[in-house]
Amino acid sequence: MLTKDRIIVLHTIKHSDSGMVVQCYSASRGRSACYFFAKSKHSKSSQMFPLSILDAVLYFRNNSAMPVIKEISSPVALNSIKTDIRKGAISLFVCELLLKTLKEGDTDPQLMDFISNSVMLLDAMDEGVENFHLHFAVSLCKRLGYMPADNYSENSPYFNFTKGAFSRDYNEAFCFLPDESLMLHRILSTPLTALPEIKCNGAMRNRFLGKIIDYISFHTSFKTELKSLAVLRELFG
Repeated sequence: MLTKDRIIVLHTIKHSDSGMVVQCYSASRGRSACYFFAKSKHSKSSQMFPLSILDAVLYFRNNSAMPVIKEISSPVALNSIKTDIRKGAISLFVCELLLKTLKEGDTDPQLMDFISNSVMLLDAMDEGVENFHLHFAVSLCKRLGYMPADNYSENSPYFNFTKGAFSRDYNEAFCFLPDESLMLHRILSTPLTALPEIKCNGAMRNRFLGKIIDYISFHTSFKTELKSLAVLRELFG
């Protein structure tokens, strides 16, 4: 059976000499795996890069859970993600975060729209690129069901993991520090298109990213260090 689907590439793994397993996300199948013959005459394997948005024709073989990608085309030209080292590093982080947090098979058309729109904005951005991954991680929390409440004030300067809100009481195990909490408030109140307005240094950026990942880990099953963090710290730290 053949079917058409729009996918976002999250990861590829070489399989034998001629093919690869593609981890991807789509509105109709959620996070799933497909097989792609990378060395076929018309494979267009160069389009299989992290966060690429592709229209794919999938072939479902009998008694096989993994469909084969028969054809692909690019409905959106993503040029700078492929050529800008900063955007390339961010795309690896976004893919790794999605692979860690999204459950296989869960479908969500709104999440697909969110990821697609975020990818296109990242590709088009000239300023504020260094803060994109911070904003994306915070916004992903909303899509996954645990968006932080933006009740920040001078009387509630600590963001608490367990409450998902800002609090007047500090708990070292479950709270952001005051400057990290203020950074979260700024991100929550700033649209993705206004990222250049968020000003912070590399040390703050790295600390905040670590804390928001801790917050995501608190609400999910993943506890491992993201490999892409080291590259981001090198580029933006």
